[in-house]
Amino acid sequence: MRIPEQTIEEIRSSANIVDFISNYVQLRKRGKNFIGLCPFHQEKTPSFTVSEEKQIFHCFGCHTGGNIYKFLMEYKSISFIESVQEIAEMVGINLNFQDAEVSAAQSELERYYDINVLAAKYFSDNLLKSEAGEIARDYLVKRNIKPQTQKIFGLGFAMNGWDSFVNYAKENQINLEDAQLLGLIDSKNEGKFYDKYRGRIIFPIFSPNGRVIAFGGRVFQGEENIAKYLNSPESSIYLKRKSLYGLYHSKDEIRKVNKAIMVEGYMDLIALYQHGVKNVVASSGTSLTDDQVRLLSRYTKNIIVIFDADTAGKKAAMRSIEILLKQDFDVNVLSLPQGEDPDSFINQFGKDHFEEVLKTAKNFLEFQTSEYEAEGMFEDPKTEAEAIRELVKSAAFVNDELKRGLLIRSISRKFNLREKLLETELNKYLQQNLKNARPKVKARPKDGKPISKVKTKDEIILNSLERELIELLFEGNEEIVGNIFDTILPEDFTNESLASLAKIVYDSYLAGIVDTASLIDKVENEKLKNFIMSITLGEYQISASWDERASSGKVEKDPIKYTADTIKKYQLIKIDEQIKKNDQKIENLGDDPEILNLMKANDELRQEKKDLLNSQIYY
Repeated sequence: MRIPEQTIEEIRSSANIVDFISNYVQLRKRGKNFIGLCPFHQEKTPSFTVSEEKQIFHCFGCHTGGNIYKFLMEYKSISFIESVQEIAEMVGINLNFQDAEVSAAQSELERYYDINVLAAKYFSDNLLKSEAGEIARDYLVKRNIKPQTQKIFGLGFAMNGWDSFVNYAKENQINLEDAQLLGLIDSKNEGKFYDKYRGRIIFPIFSPNGRVIAFGGRVFQGEENIAKYLNSPESSIYLKRKSLYGLYHSKDEIRKVNKAIMVEGYMDLIALYQHGVKNVVASSGTSLTDDQVRLLSRYTKNIIVIFDADTAGKKAAMRSIEILLKQDFDVNVLSLPQGEDPDSFINQFGKDHFEEVLKTAKNFLEFQTSEYEAEGMFEDPKTEAEAIRELVKSAAFVNDELKRGLLIRSISRKFNLREKLLETELNKYLQQNLKNARPKVKARPKDGKPISKVKTKDEIILNSLERELIELLFEGNEEIVGNIFDTILPEDFTNESLASLAKIVYDSYLAGIVDTASLIDKVENEKLKNFIMSITLGEYQISASWDERASSGKVEKDPIKYTADTIKKYQLIKIDEQIKKNDQKIENLGDDPEILNLMKANDELRQEKKDLLNSQIYY
């Protein structure tokens, strides 16, 4: 099943990308574009640009960009089809699906999703319906997980046998290589497949929009010498660093209360959710990542972090604080009594008592201070200075200047230190943060010489003109595109990459397509796509000579005249280039009669150049 191309284009052209992105990013107008802080990476200075005219977006910091579909796919971690469906619903267009071949990439994703759905059903049926699943059902009863909760989270059971799922896959025509890639099965040296999950409770992992993207399996029968948890490998539908367990179930409640509770494990989350504490997500026992925090920030900027009271849990909490602060979260940390985790605590004391304890969560600075105090760091001047510097370092990650100032004042009063002294330390960390946020520039070779061969002045000018032509071709103006291709064809370009871009526009122009968003969509090379978006969303760079010729010092550029001027410059430089090539051949030919033909060709080229110079005036 697929959506017709004309419908996809109709939906895209019916939605205003500025209005749409404004629902997720605060935009302000600058020139002809709109700018804001990028939702895909941490930044303090806006580099995220949206063009209403071209209906595209691009971040000059992380280089994420594309059309409205690409934005929604990246922002919500959903597939292309899902983004089309969501935007179609928003603009009120009914989708009609066709039976046809879909793209290889799209087909692969849907195939993987389908396999995971079948696997989830298999595991769930094992747990809820099979006789062999009784041992797993008994275990979950002991863990106070009700059958209804098991169904909500799609919990399952993997049989103890080595080929139970393999046989199920064969019966349901599941491609075994695909199942292996998704981590459901594996193979021995001789190529025989076997079940990867055996004798485990299965926890399906869902994407934010509810698709099964992976599985986690937990042993529960007292097994030794095997890993407690077994997780799906990463694939084209599952990136661990970008996934939060339980977010699909909790996102609405998180939005509603504007706060998230972060726990470590599957069972912690399920226990809280079952007791009515539904604004909860889990890091799945791994260190919190920037991508996970960015994902969560779509729903709230307020969080209470709960990690186990053991040393490893506290260290995990400390690491998470920095990542959360960098993305403007208001961070509080709750320490449960020694030996307790959210699962055991809420099952023993209930929801009301748990919520009372939640109110005692400390802000991140108080938590860090109490941890350093417990470690005895304030008993020695050397370690005390280290601890205070760490507190100031954490405060430096807070972007809000007022909040940051209040935190520094709090540290000052706590340790009876002058604020000016702490501000000096703070400025060091602020400068370091700023330095780390800057994009790294590639180092030059040790001898300082450029790697590529030195280009002649004409070659530099020619490459610059070809770049300007590409910029004009992606303007979305049919008259400009026609004027360029009346004189210059893709094969005339000397730069191979730019020639490939010109060919995309040329083929699309012949098919009647010239709008910028559609053209960019046809560029498959990511580097070239980023290049196009960066030049199409930048202001025109008019040469200094234009300003010198204008009495006011600045000129307003007419795109049509500018195109004609660029075409003319390109023709002139190509003529000069050909004359030089002919002169070199004449020099090397000696008395060869071919010299006369080359001299005649040069005379014709010089006349062509003269006619071209007299044909119009530079603007």
